[in-house]
Amino acid sequence: MFVAGASGVIGRSLLPRLAAHGHRVTALVHENAPSPVPETADTLVRGNLLEPERLCGILEDAAPEVVVHVASGFREREPAVGMRRTARLRQQGTSNLVAAALRAGARRIVAQSVAAYEPGGTGVADERTPLFTAAPGHWGEAVRAAERLEELLFDTSELETVVLRLGELYGVGTCYARHGHLHDRVKASELPLVGRGSGVTSFTHVEDAARAVLLASHEVEPAVYNIVDNEPAESAEWLPAYAGMIGAPEPVSLTPEQARRQLDWETVHRLAEQRGATNFRFREATGWRPRWPTWREGFAELFGLWPS
Repeated sequence: MFVAGASGVIGRSLLPRLAAHGHRVTALVHENAPSPVPETADTLVRGNLLEPERLCGILEDAAPEVVVHVASGFREREPAVGMRRTARLRQQGTSNLVAAALRAGARRIVAQSVAAYEPGGTGVADERTPLFTAAPGHWGEAVRAAERLEELLFDTSELETVVLRLGELYGVGTCYARHGHLHDRVKASELPLVGRGSGVTSFTHVEDAARAVLLASHEVEPAVYNIVDNEPAESAEWLPAYAGMIGAPEPVSLTPEQARRQLDWETVHRLAEQRGATNFRFREATGWRPRWPTWREGFAELFGLWPS
């Protein structure tokens, strides 16, 4: 098995699980990734998905049956910069990885995408709901790149393709962990309740994402699947609860008009308009159940408020 993005938050949780299940793994970490790098892979190589010739050589040496693409992108202190770099990685990096996987004779590819659905509609979104490709700015650019990633993969008939659309990732190493970007914004009272706080977030713990990747590598029919927890939550519910868990002040309230004048479009969308997703399809297909069924237990465990 070949894992791209092995030093990321999902990759670090995934590699020990692959080893425990007897998989021989070649792990690709970015050439500039800081130490420590994963130690549970059989072979560790440094490289870059944006360097196609070197990538082909790495894959040919590894000769994997299954390729896992969890090189989710770049987390920058300035989110717009990270989204721009991530969009390029999803489009060009995925194209390079597919070409290398085909040359190496891989059978299956499992790739990370996003459960970023068009707002509106009734209830939570399933996999048939269109992605929010009409979104403006860098957020829209990132979602369109995710859609192109999926199209590229499913247009490659020589590979069995499983796409996992993840919700809002949280856990160790994410922006929700202590001193992460979102954690610090909430601590500084920079994330308000907007209007009625009706934007819905579907959360995904990094450990549950890793367990889903493990299943998808060999036990699931090729398709698109949402990987989210069991409780999509409005920002009016999860944001005050999260603030309380980290000892932050109660979030202030803004009208939608005030929020649009003071905040970026993406923040307002997530807090006031975003649509959640359902995990029903993957649960039925695999029997997968999230270790953390709701964000409540997951956040509590992250901050030492829940028994291990």
